[in-house]
Amino acid sequence: MFTKAKEPWPSTCERCGADIDPTYDSIASKARRLGDAPRGCRSCADRALAERFRLDEAELAKTIALADIRPLKPYTNNSSRLECVCLNEACPRGGRPIKVLVKAVRRGAMACKYCARRAIDSDEAVAIMRERGRVEPATAYVRVDEPWPGTCLRCQQRVRPRLHDVMRGQGACLQCAPNTPLTIQQAWERAIAYRFRPHDPQAFKNTNTPWPGTCLNCRGPVNPSLGNLYRGQGACNSRTCKVTGFKDSTPGLVYLLQRTSDPAMAKVGICEDAARNTRLQVHARNGWEVVYTRSFKVGLHARLVEGAVKRLWFDERSWKNGRARGEPWSDGYTETVLLEDAERDEPWTVVTTLALWTDVLGAAERLGFDLDEQRLEAFVP
Repeated sequence: MFTKAKEPWPSTCERCGADIDPTYDSIASKARRLGDAPRGCRSCADRALAERFRLDEAELAKTIALADIRPLKPYTNNSSRLECVCLNEACPRGGRPIKVLVKAVRRGAMACKYCARRAIDSDEAVAIMRERGRVEPATAYVRVDEPWPGTCLRCQQRVRPRLHDVMRGQGACLQCAPNTPLTIQQAWERAIAYRFRPHDPQAFKNTNTPWPGTCLNCRGPVNPSLGNLYRGQGACNSRTCKVTGFKDSTPGLVYLLQRTSDPAMAKVGICEDAARNTRLQVHARNGWEVVYTRSFKVGLHARLVEGAVKRLWFDERSWKNGRARGEPWSDGYTETVLLEDAERDEPWTVVTTLALWTDVLGAAERLGFDLDEQRLEAFVP
């Protein structure tokens, strides 16, 4: 029985037969706004509205083609999420299903929230925590601002960093932070964990001061700082101990990247020329776009070309690199140049990625490596 306009009024939906309890006020306001046409309960009204805006086959095909997706289930309506596969080769989901809201795509939103960087794939989140945070997660990924239990890969202590903080460059472990004051005993234990034995324990000053010692792997002399070891540098740079995927004796790759940030910049670098190498994917996740690459038969040639280009840019032309501009060390601060810099002399005030890549090709030619891209298999009849 009706009591008040704003109190629930037990009723039955004549369209689906469900028991509902709308208020008279809500029914009257909807009638004033939408007319007296029967709408039924909220679920029935939503279904009717969705059906009203349902796409025909031609519009649906056009939307799917523009969104670069492949549906896995039949399309229902514009407001229901459609299970699909993103066709972008660089998609972090790697072919795993995503759910796309068709009406959002039609409004101009990117179909894949992982490609649009509105969400982080769980596998990518684990990789970021391992690579940047040096933490092995103990539980499944939940969300970016949730404390994520894990084990520090440096000191083996239990930690709970947030992925958001790690992605912003914060340390994941307070015990291992480079600015954490250490006793001599703690510093000694950390040095041993990093596989080097200091000559004099009493010579330790702080985590940013080099500490002479001996590499425990190759027995060679080393002089690292604990802060640099925390940031991922190896204690020993000998060819025997250097921890890197880049080898002088195996094929190498020189690449040029650009970032359309403010200010726009470019970066030269090298990596192993192998399918298992993920360095370029890591750069892509950090906002870099691969512009040019060049293969070399041996990594030594790639490394020499990179060195020649850096000398040309930063020594001969006196351009400022990222370190001089105060960029974070982890973002290639010794290899980046601004595409537009008023402090540079003409004609270098404004440069293009093509001009920078020409410097790379010129260095390869001067060093005699210009034919390196012609691998041995190219000459096999």
